Amino acid sequence: MSAIAGLTSCDWALLARLTNNIFIKRVTLNMSEDMYWQLCLKIIFFFFPCTLIGHELWVDTTDFRVEKDTEINLNLRNGENFDGFSLGYFDRSVEKLYWRQNGNQFNNTSRQGDIPALKIVPNENGLVTAVYVSKPSIIKYKEFKKFKNFAIAKHSQSSIDFHLNSNFPKENFSEIYTRYSKALLGVGGAKGSDKANDLELELIALQNPYTDDISSGIEILTLYQGKPQAFSMLNVFERSNTDLRVNSFVVKTDAKGIATVKVENDNAYLIDNVIIRPANDKLLKDKGVIWESLWAALTFGVIRANGL
Repeated sequence: MSAIAGLTSCDWALLARLTNNIFIKRVTLNMSEDMYWQLCLKIIFFFFPCTLIGHELWVDTTDFRVEKDTEINLNLRNGENFDGFSLGYFDRSVEKLYWRQNGNQFNNTSRQGDIPALKIVPNENGLVTAVYVSKPSIIKYKEFKKFKNFAIAKHSQSSIDFHLNSNFPKENFSEIYTRYSKALLGVGGAKGSDKANDLELELIALQNPYTDDISSGIEILTLYQGKPQAFSMLNVFERSNTDLRVNSFVVKTDAKGIATVKVENDNAYLIDNVIIRPANDKLLKDKGVIWESLWAALTFGVIRANGL
């Protein structure tokens, strides 16, 4: 699923000592296995917030449709195929984390290490948009094959060709990446619409999945630097609310940057888009990276949707 990358031998030694001490505490305090692993993850993200590398990172919840005055737990989840584990909230790795409803924006009040990363209690009806932006992180590739596999998975053959044609190193090179993740939740009547949040890469639902007729699918607009991203590939993950089975497929945006995603009732959806681009001169000089990637994710539920 995910791997810890980029740790030095000293980092590994420190991590081993920390987890060993926690294990001793687990035995002496009769700590449950679940509590033990949650504490280990908090330790990893406190000392090494940028080292846990997975595929997607999305905002998730157990119920995308609730009544007002209900507490909603919003988890930052890292993994693949719409399956992963929850990350703790840490200032060192979070650039922005907030939610919007009815034209108002609410900043997070999370504390260091909180899981879930964000708890909200909307006291009004309407569509809620939760937004997460990570601080840039760096991953190191020991071999070209791993970067190639990543680029293929994200439909970026042009990145592979550019790497080979530019005489970039085939081993021991780095990439910097940033996450832009959103979730749409329906509260009460759930009226409202998804809007742009001035993110460098963003997925926007052009229909409200909780109120609009989406029997023909839901349209997703991809914006890159504020402009529609034409002919871009979107990975779609469809998770059943009954047995958690996940189906995946790919859709492509048209000339206007819009793709239509077919949906079904009683499912949650994660839509993912990644842009891989050569790092600019400043990043190359300051960070020593040759690649940069931007990751956009959008999650929502389809529960008793109109037309379905």
